Amino acid sequence: MLTKQTVAAYELFVPIHADYTGKTLVQVKSEISPEQFEVQIRELHQRYTAGEFSIGRFTELIGVPHWELWEILESLGLPVHN
Repeated sequence: MLTKQTVAAYELFVPIHADYTGKTLVQVKSEISPEQFEVQIRELHQRYTAGEFSIGRFTELIGVPHWELWEILESLGLPVHN
């Protein structure tokens, strides 16, 4: 079940990811659903906080710039620093 936080973070992610990757909004939405986004971001966040990779690598894996990743994590209530 999607929460308001997840929907808000997804709606923030879609245009940022589209700009970052050169994709259209339709392409991004067809490639990743809100549910898939939540699973992916939480899994990557868990790995990041475990020290598996840096914040720079996190931005590469999720496909958004550094500051926008922080905004997305904060909107989900996830700590920015590991």
